[in-house]
Amino acid sequence: MRREIIDYLNTRPDLKFFIREQPRWYRDLSRNPLLLEVMENEANVFFGRTFGQRIDKFHNQVKTVGLMIDFLSMMGKGEDL
Repeated sequence: MRREIIDYLNTRPDLKFFIREQPRWYRDLSRNPLLLEVMENEANVFFGRTFGQRIDKFHNQVKTVGLMIDFLSMMGKGEDL
């Protein structure tokens, strides 16, 4: 693998972790260093950093908070009876 790519991976511990989890990228980057951007995109999907994944995560958090509020309001109504 090229020295520049190794140095870049040393500055990005998340990508270094990803490449250790997906060892095929060692071979692919050694053969074609221009695939670095493709690897970064796949790492973003792996770590859940894409826009769609962030929206889904936020939606699930809002849904959970809504369920907790509903549950607490039901608990409050039960005490009045």
